[in-house]
Amino acid sequence: MILRNGFCRPSCFLGLLLLLLLSSEGLHCQRNQPNNKPTRIGAVFDSGSQIGKQQMVAMKMALRHFHLSSSCHKLKLLLHDSHPNFTSSALDLITDGGVKAVVIGSVRTQDLVAFSDHEIPVGVPILSISATQLQPKKIPSLIQMANNITHRMQCIASILTHFQLPPKVTFFYEITNVDRPSEYSSISPDRLFDSFRSVNVEIDHRLALSSSSNQAEILIENELKRVLNSQRNGVFVVTQISLELADLLFTKAKKMNMVGNGYTWIVSDDVLDLIPTLDSSSSLLYKMEGVIGFRTYFNDTKKSFKSFETRFKKMYNLEYPEDKDPIKASIFAVRAYDAVRSIARAMETLGDNNLSSSDQLLETILESNFEGLSGMVRFKNGMLISQSPNFEIIKVVDQSYKPVAFWTPKSGFAESFEENNKKSALRSNNMGSMVGVRHLSESFTREDGDGEKHLTFAVPGQGACHEFVNMHTFENGTEHFSGFSIAVFNEVMKNIKNMPSFKFARFNHSYNDMIDAVYRKEYDGAVGDITILAKRFQQVDFTVAYLKTDIVMVVREKYGRKLWAFMDAFKPEVWVLIPTMHLFISSLIWLIERKNNEELKGFGNMLWFSVSLIFYTQREPVKNGLARLVLGPWLFAIFMVTASFSASLTSMLTISWSQPSVTTVEMLKEMNATVGCNAESFICDYLNGSLKFENARIKKMNSIDDYPKAFENGSITAAFFISPHADVFLVKNCKRYTKGVSSFKLGGIGFAFPKGSDLAAKVSKSIAELTLQNNISQMEKTLLNSFQCPSADEGNRVGLGLRPFVGLFLVCGSIALFVLLYIGLQFMIAKLGLDSKLQLDSQDRTLDQAYTREQL
Repeated sequence: MILRNGFCRPSCFLGLLLLLLLSSEGLHCQRNQPNNKPTRIGAVFDSGSQIGKQQMVAMKMALRHFHLSSSCHKLKLLLHDSHPNFTSSALDLITDGGVKAVVIGSVRTQDLVAFSDHEIPVGVPILSISATQLQPKKIPSLIQMANNITHRMQCIASILTHFQLPPKVTFFYEITNVDRPSEYSSISPDRLFDSFRSVNVEIDHRLALSSSSNQAEILIENELKRVLNSQRNGVFVVTQISLELADLLFTKAKKMNMVGNGYTWIVSDDVLDLIPTLDSSSSLLYKMEGVIGFRTYFNDTKKSFKSFETRFKKMYNLEYPEDKDPIKASIFAVRAYDAVRSIARAMETLGDNNLSSSDQLLETILESNFEGLSGMVRFKNGMLISQSPNFEIIKVVDQSYKPVAFWTPKSGFAESFEENNKKSALRSNNMGSMVGVRHLSESFTREDGDGEKHLTFAVPGQGACHEFVNMHTFENGTEHFSGFSIAVFNEVMKNIKNMPSFKFARFNHSYNDMIDAVYRKEYDGAVGDITILAKRFQQVDFTVAYLKTDIVMVVREKYGRKLWAFMDAFKPEVWVLIPTMHLFISSLIWLIERKNNEELKGFGNMLWFSVSLIFYTQREPVKNGLARLVLGPWLFAIFMVTASFSASLTSMLTISWSQPSVTTVEMLKEMNATVGCNAESFICDYLNGSLKFENARIKKMNSIDDYPKAFENGSITAAFFISPHADVFLVKNCKRYTKGVSSFKLGGIGFAFPKGSDLAAKVSKSIAELTLQNNISQMEKTLLNSFQCPSADEGNRVGLGLRPFVGLFLVCGSIALFVLLYIGLQFMIAKLGLDSKLQLDSQDRTLDQAYTREQL
């Protein structure tokens, strides 16, 4: 009992303490909220769009989260649909809804501008999540949870200057009131000029569009034709524009083949943030293939966001079960959640007794300082302050976004986003070392003096194998490029439809330097016998390989013969069968002739007869008909075997065998030999770094035509090539060199393009098509056959087998076996006849003796 009471007393004490705390909290809530009536927060959203649906769900979740953490304040969300009239819905909510604050979701720009024209009760805080920015003087109590347009312009200017794009830019943007564009447009032309003059970017033309005007399609088409007819690089910036106009713009540009193909499009966050909310049937991303852009970034890997998204999807599916497309919370939903949270936090800070003052609530909301799902929520002058936004630089690839880098107003470009001490911080990198951003845009065409557009491709000017890449300079200074790689590239480009013209430019440095030049976008790509290496993928995109490659070792041939070389004329089974067959037939002839032929009596005579028979020198006559039946076919067989042996041996002795003088790399190291490689190739580094040859033992050669002399004078013992170069070297230098045993696999040879270039995928597809048609392999055969060199495999012939002689051996063997059976049968019959005669003679003698006794 005592033990039981010992456990009961602490638990009873804790229960009483909990009741006291709850009672005191309840009294506190009653004092602060005497009427116990919920405070209303108004929300205007578009129930017909996915963005509006997401925002409604997110705002409900924010209130639910607030109620779980606060038992005193009760908030109620009063929802009004923006259809059919946004302005009247919003004004009714503010004037008659009894709301303390209003959240405006993403609505059309013209609706928001029209709303700002009306008299709005002063003091009611209005939080706008729309990407459209209004002039603060229009609505003094407006708080805009949107990206500052200044930051947007700075990001666009940074992209233009970083890519070193042509300085003339065309702007497409939307105005909300055609009659008074300067007053109502969220973009001021003067502000545009101010943003770009400082970075020496010239606005060549700006086109103000209006979705309410039926002239938008005509204006877009005329502007695109103007740029197209000017035959220069087109750089277009699309910002502050509705999805309807963006779809119309890119439909026209795609139809005129002006998306990609040397034309650069930069799309700002207000457009790209909306695209994920489109349904799966939309083709806008297809039309935007290759477009550069940036969107608002929020860290979707945080634990808080993961938890939010899980609950968001469940609640969304309950609210809208008819929506079948998978839903991911957009930036607009996240900001709606943070907007309601900022209002609820401000109301909790003030308490119900102080909520009668709208100005005080507005001031408290503006003093918000907390980490929301979209990032830090802090305001200045009615806008998110300069630490926001974080922009993610992307490119549209295969109808999806390809993230490349990040940008902030404070740090500029950064390569990655990190979490530090629960605060999102960008790690700033030197822009010159950033691979992703540098090659974000598609290759840009260049202009000749006559204004004609060309893609320019670098071609190695110091390649070792001129059969693959060769250049000839004429007296007038023009250059002609030829060779296997050039021919393949020309065929590949012919196979691609609607390709702009292109030209080649000599590059007189190493292959690695040429890759660096493509990485720096000095060229639109590199063409030649370029080996695909893993480390080069960090700088450029390669096409699929048009030839497979290994690193192979080439050495001189050994001309020595084997001691028993004549034995190779026949395979071992032939050598076993011929003597066996010959001895069998010789023994059979001896067996037939030995009784009646004095010259073939004795075992020694039989052996000599067998040997002399091979060379047709036998002097012993064959008298028996059966022996002649066996000998005749066998003499013909001996003649055929002898002739075949002579032909096979002659062929093998007249063609040199491809036996390498050195077979492996290990043998070269043991010999402390010097090896050769192309001076501008990666192979020299490979020999030193991977195969551990000393630099003093590596001789760099300028051309494959220099190797024979180096082999002859002993400067090198072996040469290392990629396999296509080795094949060319061997057919050019017949019967003197061969491949060693050692070889090392590579990724093949292909063409190089800047990172992110759409041209790489098109060229790869064309290479695959030509490979399937056997065109490239046929071109390779034509190249090697042009030297008219016998195949290196001809010297490695294998001796003759049984197959050519099977018929002869069957005939000869069958006849011999038949004769053997016949002789055996005669022998048996003769033996049986002799025994019977002896038995009859014995019986006659017995009868004679009996008769004689009777007579006596």
